[in-house]
Amino acid sequence: MTSNWATIRLDECASFQEGYVNPTQKKEHYFDGPVKWLRAVDLNNGSIRDTSRTLSEEGFKSAGKSALLFEPGTLAISKSGTIGRIGILEDYMCGNRAVINIKVNQDVCDNLYIFYVLLTSRKVIETLAVGSVQKNLYTSALGSLELKLPPLPIQQAIAIQLSTLDKKIDLNAQTNQTLEEMAQAIFKSWFVDFDPVKAKMNSELPEGMDAATASLFPEKLVESELGLIPEGWEASSMGEHFNVTMGQSPKGETYNEDGEGIAFFQGRRDFGFRYPDVRVFTTDPKRYAKAGDTLISVRAPVGDKNMAAIDCCIGRGVGAIKHKSDSRSFTYAFVSHIEKKLGDSGSSGTVFSSINQKELKKVSFVAPPQELVEAFHNLVDPIDQKVEVLSKEIDNLSQLRDTLLPKLLSGEIELDTTEELVEVN
Repeated sequence: MTSNWATIRLDECASFQEGYVNPTQKKEHYFDGPVKWLRAVDLNNGSIRDTSRTLSEEGFKSAGKSALLFEPGTLAISKSGTIGRIGILEDYMCGNRAVINIKVNQDVCDNLYIFYVLLTSRKVIETLAVGSVQKNLYTSALGSLELKLPPLPIQQAIAIQLSTLDKKIDLNAQTNQTLEEMAQAIFKSWFVDFDPVKAKMNSELPEGMDAATASLFPEKLVESELGLIPEGWEASSMGEHFNVTMGQSPKGETYNEDGEGIAFFQGRRDFGFRYPDVRVFTTDPKRYAKAGDTLISVRAPVGDKNMAAIDCCIGRGVGAIKHKSDSRSFTYAFVSHIEKKLGDSGSSGTVFSSINQKELKKVSFVAPPQELVEAFHNLVDPIDQKVEVLSKEIDNLSQLRDTLLPKLLSGEIELDTTEELVEVN
């Protein structure tokens, strides 16, 4: 199969442009404008629609003649810091100095195929970087990267099979994001903004709510130490209504990546969209989290959260939280609401680089009646179940893609076999 494959350098099928736009941080009017500013942190080894920061037109032009926009459909790769992260641009973007733009000659190579080749060449690309203090990847070195290329039609067919999997993964991820936003919007409406109570105060039926659920909400807000809260609810703290377990790290020599013992999470490093990736195990667990518990980072940055998909061991960088009703949905939605506020959980306004159990239990909480917690759980838990199913599909599809990727790019397996596997999944 590989007899008609060629070996060429990357610079024989692509051209490069280094990013230059790095406006001074002292000029705030250079930022938050219409120009998408691509930085290494935005490179996600996939498609890039938006950037975490944007520039004003003035900020973009501050690079002078060097200011230019990378075109949609081109590739970008990080040249310093974390070297070798890549992305496919879906819009015009300007790059900063840590980014190289790659424009593939489509007459010679398929753009998506080159993307997947670079994705699997990360370790080789890292060795091309030079520098004694901070390593940098220069275009001359990147251009020397050797590629194994089948004929263009085969490149295109391989890229289609791999991108089909990536599109399924991306669609599931987008659906999960929408589902999570729905659950958090319901929590905020019921338990933060008190919309159903306010509607009833105006003699209205809460929007989108059946009469039985609406009857669980009072018709009045009353003063409390936490401000106005629904009548009959309690101004309280987390410790009164949630079980909190702080992690404790086993000895380092008990860690392994061979699956021996129980899954172990030391901190937020392995946190994903909803569930952490199992990477490390321990044969001597000290503190546990149960499947469905909300995991929270208790060391800088404080507040990041995930949900335990399985029973696991937690280290000193993680706490496990569960509402005393045992509702995973209510717990996760509540922690999602407060995660950005946990750095200021003390009355003094201190920003914590870490937070202990006592401080965590003191976090303010407006406690609704148990029947409302149950009503929320009954409404939102099906949403969380759907997120769980889609997350497992993402894991399965990702494993299939990662298995196929190097074998397809080396010609080890036939395209017909790949097509059957993709159809099954």
